[in-house]
Amino acid sequence: MSWKGGIVDWVEGDNAYVSVVFSWDAQKAYNKAIWYKSQGYNVLVGGSATTINQDMFSEFDVSTNIGDVVQRHNEDATFTSRGCIRSCPFCIVPKHEGKLKESKEWPIRPIVCDNNILSSSNAHFDDVIDKLKPLKDIDFNQGLDARLLTEHHAERLKELDMKVVRLAWDSISIENKFMSAWDKLINAGIPKNKIQSYVLMGFNDTPEDALYRLQTIKDMGGLPNPMRFQPLDTKKRNSYLHPNWTEFQLKTYMRYWSRQRFLGHIPFADYVQGTKSEVIDENQTTMFE
Repeated sequence: MSWKGGIVDWVEGDNAYVSVVFSWDAQKAYNKAIWYKSQGYNVLVGGSATTINQDMFSEFDVSTNIGDVVQRHNEDATFTSRGCIRSCPFCIVPKHEGKLKESKEWPIRPIVCDNNILSSSNAHFDDVIDKLKPLKDIDFNQGLDARLLTEHHAERLKELDMKVVRLAWDSISIENKFMSAWDKLINAGIPKNKIQSYVLMGFNDTPEDALYRLQTIKDMGGLPNPMRFQPLDTKKRNSYLHPNWTEFQLKTYMRYWSRQRFLGHIPFADYVQGTKSEVIDENQTTMFE
């Protein structure tokens, strides 16, 4: 099943529910909540975007738990734990969900949305693997923390019918940890072309830094997945521009590296050369010139 796009809403009796994930959808979610209120419903709102936009939703009941809402975003999705042990400044989870909390009971579905499944206890992780084994196309959707991945994790993951194995290389500073996690997955027998790696761009890095990470993953036989940084409170998607980057660079990186199935046979430098005909502000400087 596909994701619904960031906002879901539904009615149960006298209650109307609105769940919104991304801050750039907060206004749309607010408008839905206002409409339900005008129809006489008691409105409850939730989702990570409400944590960042508390003032906007102050007139409604705000909850971090309004039932099995993730299934309404995607019928195949589930959580086996909430929260995270990390405090990454680009992530909403510490503010929205707090510290890691394992669930004893959870709906068994193939898309696992835990924010950091590898930070859970071995007992919980093994229980999750055992319960997922009968299912097909397992996807730990939020990625596996390369800094925590052990040989035990890798061997147990190999037991699953996995659609994709997701890692993240958010910063050049964790290169050694990322490479160690990569090797553990390969040694466990997971094919390189099943390993997809998120690469955060535009957050305290440089184009050269991001290119190194992206190209290294591609050269190793993996699939790089570029992720443009979005401030937690942004009202417009893709509007933030870090001073180390230009808009042209970010767009070029996203176009090329997110389309490797179609563009992977073209070297990045050649692709960049082909984009130079685009209109760029004459005062803008780029690493491509």
